[in-house]
Amino acid sequence: MILSFIVLAVPALSETTIDVRSFGAKGDGKVDDSAAIQKALDAAAAKGGGRVDLGVGRFRLDKPITVPEGVTLAGVWEAPHHAVLQKGTVIEIYAGKGTEEGPAAITLSPSSAIKGITFFYPEQRLPDVIAYPFTISGYGMHCSVIDCTFVNSYKAIDFGSQPNELHYIRNCFGCPLKIGIHIDKCTDIGRIENVHFNPHYWMRAECDNKPKDWGILGKFLFENLVAFEFARTDWEYVHNTFCFGAKVGYRFYKTEGTVNGNFLGIGADWCDYAILVEETQPPGLLITNGEFVAGRGGKAFLMVAPTNTGVVQLSNCSFWGPCSTVAIIEGSGTVSLDQCTFHNHGPEKDLFTIDARSGHVTISGCRFGNDRPDIKIGKDVRTAVIMGNRFVGSKEIENHSSGDVQEGLNVVAK
Repeated sequence: MILSFIVLAVPALSETTIDVRSFGAKGDGKVDDSAAIQKALDAAAAKGGGRVDLGVGRFRLDKPITVPEGVTLAGVWEAPHHAVLQKGTVIEIYAGKGTEEGPAAITLSPSSAIKGITFFYPEQRLPDVIAYPFTISGYGMHCSVIDCTFVNSYKAIDFGSQPNELHYIRNCFGCPLKIGIHIDKCTDIGRIENVHFNPHYWMRAECDNKPKDWGILGKFLFENLVAFEFARTDWEYVHNTFCFGAKVGYRFYKTEGTVNGNFLGIGADWCDYAILVEETQPPGLLITNGEFVAGRGGKAFLMVAPTNTGVVQLSNCSFWGPCSTVAIIEGSGTVSLDQCTFHNHGPEKDLFTIDARSGHVTISGCRFGNDRPDIKIGKDVRTAVIMGNRFVGSKEIENHSSGDVQEGLNVVAK
């Protein structure tokens, strides 16, 4: 028997992968490695693209760097983790201290990526918080941020300061202080999945500058953090995202444009506003299988502002927590709540679960879990459909609208 072997020519590892230490990076947390890392990135770009490996170490960044087109800056973390700052790949950021303006610590070019890295700000403190620019910012098509931890970024990820399309954010975690993810100027389908923001990514970090107690950090986040914010983006796809303790969990607003998108399995726990809608596009904001908790002292789980003219649709979502009002609805747009569950148990028992003040409203197939005022239809509501809902103890619906309001097939469980 004659065996034939076909040997395929495979490029040597050195032709596609660059070690930053060969360009002088130390990775000791003391020497500024920004110039060495930039040289390695530029060398990869000169070869037509490739991967720059940081390896294990603590890489100090005193100046911003840019990842060129077709290049990946990679560390060794490839799974979710808490901030174990003595292991893996850590970039310690000093660049931009004192101002949130200016370039991000790392800028992604079109078709570039960053993955497997922990980002840490050694000089950040509470309660005297220091402003910094975004940790990562990207422009153009197909920028990716994958498997990264943002221990205590002032602002974490930015795909919005510059025009972009098809950005991809996956498996990212951390404790951002002012903004978690900022999206704007996206004219073609951005994607975000498996992103979780929680204060324990800083509080449980192995570092000397973590807050003295949970209460100090919790108070700051509840008063300042917008975890996810979306302005102009055309069909943003967001799946399995979560935040805890923010001032606003998910903010939807308008700059030169606004948002539409598909949000599936998202969550916001213990927030002042879990969802704040300032504006959406006419095709609609679709939120399905969400879970939302308003923190003690929160104003409402869902706030639709007077500025909204678009469509907001929530289906199969659950709301619970020590806040009296689930939804305050204003604006001239259309808002629907379908197959949702409400377990609001705030102290103001005279407030309505749903306070619809204007626009068009549909409430169908929902379960009102507490015996308290249920739905108020304000005088400026133009149309409303209230159908097929289940109430506990009594059904309390007030209608002050002279518009077309239809109600039927609602039941009460005594």
